Amino acid sequence: MASLANDWRRRIAFNPKSKVGLAWGQELWNWDVQLYEGATGIAAALSARGRPFDDDDVLYYAIRNVLQDVVDAAGGVELAHKRLQESIRTAQAKYDDLQTSRAITPPVSHYEGLSLEETENGWYSLEEMIIWARILDDRLRRRGPRNMPDQGLIPALADGRRRDSVIAARSRYLNSVAIEARYLADLNLHSQPLLAGTKSAHIINGKVTLDFPDRVTAAIHDRAQLTYSDGRDGVRFADDVMAAVVQLMESILAGFEMNVPPRFQP
Repeated sequence: MASLANDWRRRIAFNPKSKVGLAWGQELWNWDVQLYEGATGIAAALSARGRPFDDDDVLYYAIRNVLQDVVDAAGGVELAHKRLQESIRTAQAKYDDLQTSRAITPPVSHYEGLSLEETENGWYSLEEMIIWARILDDRLRRRGPRNMPDQGLIPALADGRRRDSVIAARSRYLNSVAIEARYLADLNLHSQPLLAGTKSAHIINGKVTLDFPDRVTAAIHDRAQLTYSDGRDGVRFADDVMAAVVQLMESILAGFEMNVPPRFQP
């Protein structure tokens, strides 16, 4: 269960600082049907149901879940992180058991690898986590299609302190490892995984690790561009991504809580 994401969902819907929940109130949103990429599809769906509707109905459907959709992506990061942690814990336990059952041998002086179902699961979970981190940023702000304005939570918010606080939260997020996650996600989504072949682990001083590329600062189009000089561990990278996501979500919700319209304040 994505326990953090579920807590954030409840915080949006049932918050002591608002009588109606944090996402309610027409004045919070850019109330113009021309701004939303989904408006045409929403109108077509309502028409197909044979019910009368106007622009306000379309806008209701266009913006009603944009904040919860951000939480949904954060939950994807959270669950992938949990699967990664469990996979590495199990792989470590299996490695430790293997070492205990061996006769005493000199310390390994060469590369020692480990290939298990759990290391494969760990790599897939790490790559899934990276992709969800990119999806999370897209749901905050992404380029609109067909010459439309940007889409996502930030463009949907009306000008004001609430919008400003979300913009600031995203800026901090992109100044963390999240920007690397975006570049790496693009490689995974459009071309290839980070690691070719068997998804194995590297044993360093008896610890199960996932060899991870040096810091990525620009778009990459092939894993041959990646270097591995700094000895980074994918498990540590994943922990840093999760911490960045938690900080992002806490900052976004705090911005909503501090800017509840007066008519909805208790």
